[in-house]
Amino acid sequence: MISVGALQIALKAIIPRLPKGIQRLMPGLLPFLPLAFEIAKLLYKHREKIRNVVGNLTKQTSYEAKKEANGIAETVRHLPKKMGRKLRRGLEYLPFAIEIAKASHQKNAGKVRSLTTPLPSQVKKKIDRILKRHHRRSRWNFLRKFRH
Repeated sequence: MISVGALQIALKAIIPRLPKGIQRLMPGLLPFLPLAFEIAKLLYKHREKIRNVVGNLTKQTSYEAKKEANGIAETVRHLPKKMGRKLRRGLEYLPFAIEIAKASHQKNAGKVRSLTTPLPSQVKKKIDRILKRHHRRSRWNFLRKFRH
């Protein structure tokens, strides 16, 4: 997995080079972008199992998610070689992963369920684990801010 810190540093360097339309979308995308990349990486890992489903998955993604993913895809060549390779692997699945991450971030369980329904059960379980881990982590960080 790409570390969140390294991803945020890379994005801060890349955002000024993005097209203006994508730059306007990025602030809303930053909170759940690491989650989206983690889901995209998982989907890439199970690409043989979901090969027949990929076409339908990309049809379900919104125009905004496709535009955000295309903007990120355009900037991959500006990243360091190692990070660019890691990102390139999951770019095919990134629009769908952004949709899942957005729905999860908005706590819209029905949409997450409808998006993951066509996937094999093993992949669905792994996505659920990733989402639960992410929510636990974000809740812990939120609570930690108010403890001191």
